[in-house]
Amino acid sequence: MFRKLFTSIVAIPVDLGAFAQGHQSPVFSYEMFAFSWDVNVPVNNNFTDNTSWDGFQLEYRKMIQPDLSVGLELNWTGYDKYIPRQTYQLQHGAVTTDFYNYLYTIPMTVNAHHYFHVNNRLYPYVGLALGATYAEMKLYYNTYVSSDYNWGFLIRPEVGAIYKFFENDSWGVLLGVRYNYSTNTASSFKINGIQSIGFQLGIVAMK
Repeated sequence: MFRKLFTSIVAIPVDLGAFAQGHQSPVFSYEMFAFSWDVNVPVNNNFTDNTSWDGFQLEYRKMIQPDLSVGLELNWTGYDKYIPRQTYQLQHGAVTTDFYNYLYTIPMTVNAHHYFHVNNRLYPYVGLALGATYAEMKLYYNTYVSSDYNWGFLIRPEVGAIYKFFENDSWGVLLGVRYNYSTNTASSFKINGIQSIGFQLGIVAMK
């Protein structure tokens, strides 16, 4: 039941026969731990529209079938944007200041991944993660700060690959691309959902 639901959600037009025909070996014998650098490009977010190079993820996956794993994941990403000093006209006067915008997100998810066996070192995968995102928004201007803190629902489809250093090695690298969508909102900062395209480069330990 779960596998049918998972496949229907993350279905991607891949020729499974080219990858998986005749192969039933698991990606790793039991479980995997990963630490990755996580770079995120904001989508439709004027509050902080600069690419974030400050991000990381911790991940755990456990095989429940030769080609299917479930797991947990924790991320942290920091965005920032500087708006140079200028004068803003108000109803009863004007104010001159610059702005520093900051957005910090901490997504926490459960995930599932399906793997395709190319050889005993390379395993492409598709995945889906569901969970929650804690977000902090801060706006600094002059000697003042405005802030908001909230939670949102997160959905995250992704594709990627695990590549072992050697065929029987328990270490490897992880490369991934994902789309993140969280329902966090902050009307005072004109944020209605937090979206980004994320790129992961990490080290994995398997056993």
